[in-house]
Amino acid sequence: MSSKHRVGLIFGKFYPLHSGHIYLIEKALTQVDELHVMLGCEAIRDKQLFEKSRLPRQPQVSDRFSWLKETFKDRHNIHIHISDEAGINYYPNGWQDWSDSIKRILLEHKIEPTVVFTSESQDVKQHERYFGCPVVIVDADRDFVNISATQIRENPYQNWSYIAKAAKPFFVKKVAIIGHDKFNELPVQLANIYNTQYVSNGYINYIQREISTTENKRYLSENDYLRIAMLHVERMSKAVEDANKLLFTSIDFDTLAKYYNQIFAKSNEVLNGLKNSYQFDLVIHEHDLPANSTPLQHFEIVSQMVESLLI
Repeated sequence: MSSKHRVGLIFGKFYPLHSGHIYLIEKALTQVDELHVMLGCEAIRDKQLFEKSRLPRQPQVSDRFSWLKETFKDRHNIHIHISDEAGINYYPNGWQDWSDSIKRILLEHKIEPTVVFTSESQDVKQHERYFGCPVVIVDADRDFVNISATQIRENPYQNWSYIAKAAKPFFVKKVAIIGHDKFNELPVQLANIYNTQYVSNGYINYIQREISTTENKRYLSENDYLRIAMLHVERMSKAVEDANKLLFTSIDFDTLAKYYNQIFAKSNEVLNGLKNSYQFDLVIHEHDLPANSTPLQHFEIVSQMVESLLI
């Protein structure tokens, strides 16, 4: 390493952040004293990328920023900046305007880059021209990490192993399978099959007993329902961090709100809020499936419904 302070630049959309990006950044880090990562965003282009993708929902700039921050939280010499590219012609055009916008960020933060890192060999000459410093190419042929963000956007679940750990919770599909007795075992079975997390709800039996009982008897109070709901949010949020593509549970908030309405003959603002804000990708009720189905038939029907989420 020369005595001269070396300052590196990396550009990307990180849509989503994947192991190829991480390799580029980590390898660059071995060659500089500090590294500045420019997260490029442009609302119309980003929406178009999402519409052409098979991602379950659109990553926002805040999501992409947080993935980078979380992934490199222990690296004191990485700095992440957001580069808004609104009004700039799309790549491969617009180099002049784009580089001017980057230079404004560099000036604002008193950054003087001495090297640019890229995996795109076709960009080398333009980076040299507009930033006036050498360019280092990293894994241009994708020999070390054979993946691109385009491939992940087209098939996120087939390319799951390449998605950054920090980004995976965003893409996990949440499945609630709701029923009685044998049917209630399905979410546990499927969590085992998919090698992923199951979030139990130990209160479901109490709730279903209240619904079905003819006695005017309360096992749970109104506040108990709210505590159950908040505990479930907490457990789901924790489980999604380690989930493998899918997360299974035996209750959703729409069903919980309906149970509450049925028992207390009124609605609840908190439960309604959770019902509207916490989205499940698939909710399967036993009573929506063919009557008199055997446990094996239930298993096969539900398995197919779940598998279709990952196509």
